Amino acid sequence: MIGRSHPALQQAGSKQDMKDTAHAAETFVNKGEHCALILDRLGRILSCGAPAEKIFGASPLRLAGRRISEFIQGLFGSESSPSYSARYLVHLCADGEWRTFEATDVDGQGFMVELNLARVVTDGKDIFLLNVRRHEDALRR
Repeated sequence: MIGRSHPALQQAGSKQDMKDTAHAAETFVNKGEHCALILDRLGRILSCGAPAEKIFGASPLRLAGRRISEFIQGLFGSESSPSYSARYLVHLCADGEWRTFEATDVDGQGFMVELNLARVVTDGKDIFLLNVRRHEDALRR
């Protein structure tokens, strides 16, 4: 069961709709660096693709199992409470908006990112799809 998905994906159906959706996704990705990460309810990275390496400076294998809070500050209100972290992630998913956060790569270099979060419930467990893109203002610097 998917909690929220991108509006273009919700409406895709016909061949033309699918072409329009593919074009919109291509345009979005070409605007800057973009990656998707799968997080558990504690904020640990379960999986990510190769584009995450361009943003965070580490291979997907090196990122897996690490907490996203190592790279994105302020995403969680409290690291000490796993249940609070999960509730806060659910809260961030509620409106589907992109939010700006400060991030750090594995070398300690800071930069701004925009995040969009979606919640997926599978087998009664929450997992989260975290879309990350470099903030456009940061790309111009």
